[in-house]
Amino acid sequence: MTAAVVSPFHAQELEIQQRVGVREQMAGAAAFIRDYMPDQHREFFAELPFFFLGALDVSGQPWATMLAADPGFVSTPDARTLHINGGMLPGDPLTGQLHAGDHVGGLGLAPTTRRRNRVNGEVVAAHDGALRIAVTQSFGNCPQYIQHRQHTPVVPGTHAVQVLRSASLTAADRELIARADTFFIASANLAADAGRGRGVDVSHRGGRPGFVRVDDEHTLTAPEFVGNFFFNTMGNLLAHPRAGLLFIDFERGDMLHLAVEGEIIWDGPQLQAFAGAERLLRFHVREVVRNVGALPFRWTDPQPAMQLARTGNWSEADRTQAAASLTTSWRPFNVVDVVQESSDVRSFYFEPADGLGVAAHVPGQFVSLRVPDWAGDGAASQIRSYTISDAPDGRRYRISVKRQGLVSSWLHAHLAPGAQIELMGPGGDFTFEEGTQRPVVMLSAGIGITPMIAMLNGLLVNGSRTRHKHPIYFVHGAREVAHPFTVHLQTLAAGHNNLAVHVQQKRIDIKVLKELLPFDDYDFYLCGPAGFMQDMYEGLRQLNVADERIRFEAFGPASVRRSGAANAPAVSTATGPVPVRFVRSGIEATWDGSHGSLLELAEANGVAAPSGCRSGLCGSCAVGLEAGDVAYTRTCGSQPAAGQVLLCSTAPRAGASEIVLAL
Repeated sequence: MTAAVVSPFHAQELEIQQRVGVREQMAGAAAFIRDYMPDQHREFFAELPFFFLGALDVSGQPWATMLAADPGFVSTPDARTLHINGGMLPGDPLTGQLHAGDHVGGLGLAPTTRRRNRVNGEVVAAHDGALRIAVTQSFGNCPQYIQHRQHTPVVPGTHAVQVLRSASLTAADRELIARADTFFIASANLAADAGRGRGVDVSHRGGRPGFVRVDDEHTLTAPEFVGNFFFNTMGNLLAHPRAGLLFIDFERGDMLHLAVEGEIIWDGPQLQAFAGAERLLRFHVREVVRNVGALPFRWTDPQPAMQLARTGNWSEADRTQAAASLTTSWRPFNVVDVVQESSDVRSFYFEPADGLGVAAHVPGQFVSLRVPDWAGDGAASQIRSYTISDAPDGRRYRISVKRQGLVSSWLHAHLAPGAQIELMGPGGDFTFEEGTQRPVVMLSAGIGITPMIAMLNGLLVNGSRTRHKHPIYFVHGAREVAHPFTVHLQTLAAGHNNLAVHVQQKRIDIKVLKELLPFDDYDFYLCGPAGFMQDMYEGLRQLNVADERIRFEAFGPASVRRSGAANAPAVSTATGPVPVRFVRSGIEATWDGSHGSLLELAEANGVAAPSGCRSGLCGSCAVGLEAGDVAYTRTCGSQPAAGQVLLCSTAPRAGASEIVLAL
């Protein structure tokens, strides 16, 4: 009989894995968390001139620190024993605190190669600054978020060491933290029932400068980006909130040690505004130890980790929060880049021109674009809506436009870096269902690929990490072999083994799906021309796919007719004269029943009304209703926000005296 595999995770780590939907997938991680060090780890540790350590002092407070000495001061007599011969620097808060029976967490990290390996264990002997440690956990970490730096030894005797202690952060401490791009965190769970997960951990955190915010002299807030899904640090904090932080002044050689209590922030506007953040950690400072000039090294300027390109900092996050209230207003944006994606598709990159941030968006949402009133070719003041074709990075939007029609042709002809255009939004509810535990099928045709690319970029990150631990089938119909994002899709598929990409130079239909997909219980996402989506929807329903498992981006008002939904609600609309005022345009009109909707009435009277629902995005014709009573003439795939109506599908209700629209 095969013995049951004992989990390397304690209860709180498992609780978080369950909360975010990865517990089942992480059960296999036991094979990668060993109780011995592989030879390559042993060789790596022996080469290091510095080593990171986490441990508790006699009061039970965790501290994170860096040990430094000549290479070889960390050695491994055998695969289950780690020996550290000295390396503790003057003023270290762990000086004299480590004894036999204590647990420690170790981290070997080489910034020049971005290599790192973890080793945790129990001290079996401590004498004259030397530690002998019995290994309980050993595993490798990927190079995510590590900044490349080259260290240079400082000539002995040329730097003075000063130890500063306080109960709060000084101005100098706050300045160091505010510009930091790296810190280390020590945490622990020494509960008797923690099993193989019992012990101390020390972990690395990296970000763009400004990713740690100093809220006040006693409080810090930092993001948690996508990691290895072990949740060692967060699990420990959930069980025991006390932790130790280490910030390093790489230019001056200072070590800033903080004793803190940590809390996990799971949701809220600050989290939503910080690009790349999965959660936030807030630290409440209990004690500060700053060792001025203690490190015997200085480092070169960093080369940022490539994974940080899609992450934010607090300056950007604050501007993003401020911009959240402006999503229903037109704002100026600068064109900062234009990329030719295929023979007839270009991507346009926009950054705010008003000094504010980009409002946060969820992959799959859209922005509306208004052509300048000076434009020629009949495009002046026209409004269209386009999917934001990339995941958020906190700094810019990208739309990818196929040259077809009046406005898209004008954009291709006239938008170049340095140009300025007005945008409104983002908005829309065609987004990925967060937390779903089912495999996913993304079906698109033509330029309907854009929201799917945005969703993929949000789910598949950092070369090999995935926020969705289940299979993703990307099925796209394209006329050309060199369709938009060809290379990008190939790169994603090569790095993520849960993604299967199928591009067909023919129309995608249910027969094709049956040939491509193994039997399973899927969530489906559809985007493309109306006929394609209606056919796919009806075909999936005939296969008994539940209606709620089929999500779509509507091309045109109510372009997909859902099973069992009434095509037109039984309402009574006005046929006689009803005054309609478009207050922002200063135009007044009269509804006489001869137009199909308020959108048609607006256009007939020269009002520049949002109508992206005709060419791509259901819900983009939403405007504010300031007065009056309207009725919906059809069922739409999108619901407007409170106080708004969908122009394409509304008319004055019978008996209405006046309609006032914020347009």
